Amino acid sequence: MSDRSVSQLALLAALICNTPATRLAAQAPTVEDSVRALESQRAQALLKADTVALSQLVADDFVEISRFGTLRTKADNMREIASGTLKLTAVRYDSLSVRVYGDVAVLQGIADNTGAFRGFPFSGKIRYTRVFVRRGGRWRLYR
Repeated sequence: MSDRSVSQLALLAALICNTPATRLAAQAPTVEDSVRALESQRAQALLKADTVALSQLVADDFVEISRFGTLRTKADNMREIASGTLKLTAVRYDSLSVRVYGDVAVLQGIADNTGAFRGFPFSGKIRYTRVFVRRGGRWRLYR
């Protein structure tokens, strides 16, 4: 292949890679990005005590183990946030990783939260795992 042919192929490849469709495809969010975004939306809803937004992100049969070792349901979360029993003043995430298994995504990370529960202040980092399930085209938090 001549130097000119190689140059022409390189130019053609550069033009193809720089088309709007190719740039759009390269910028399209991955499932992992979408799950991380949901976790970020949940953090913002927690900070604002926005139970409407939270209930859209969290499945009806959601359960978690709190930093105090208690089992909490979606109803527990909504009630405690709405009443001010649980008040978060800072929510920061670090080292978020997401693995996708079909319609299930497992998010792991470190949360550094500050707030108060039943009037008692808390803060500190915890390592956690969340399970998201896609149903009807929507990802929701289950665990």
